[in-house]
Amino acid sequence: MIELDNDLQSRQNARELVRNAKKAQAILATFSQQQIDAIVKNVAQEAAHHAEALAKMAAEETGFGNWQDKVLKNRFASLRVYDAIKDMKTVGIIHDDPLQKVMDVGVPLGVICALVPSTNPTSTVIYKTLIALKAGNAIIFSP
Repeated sequence: MIELDNDLQSRQNARELVRNAKKAQAILATFSQQQIDAIVKNVAQEAAHHAEALAKMAAEETGFGNWQDKVLKNRFASLRVYDAIKDMKTVGIIHDDPLQKVMDVGVPLGVICALVPSTNPTSTVIYKTLIALKAGNAIIFSP
């Protein structure tokens, strides 16, 4: 029987996550502002739609807080954050000043690795997902 070293397995899993995220990032980097905005809108709407179920699962799994408060946090992280970022230009030419010969160009940074606290797991994932995608970045969350 073959035994697997858990540490080596974890490292291999991390490598695979990064490899897949880089592939996704390469595709995401080709998207227009309108495509990015549509993705972010859909993610926010789905997160809001599932806010209560996610809150209940988070409270049950972590044992922290109560699910009712987590529903509010999930809705804030999805709907209010979306409202705050929806009109922001984040990819491509963001600002052009021909007189000053200055142009701001939004370029994705790449794959983002994000930590998730056990106290607010779902609202944190929602928030970080929205801002990462809005900037055209792929994101990997800690387990």
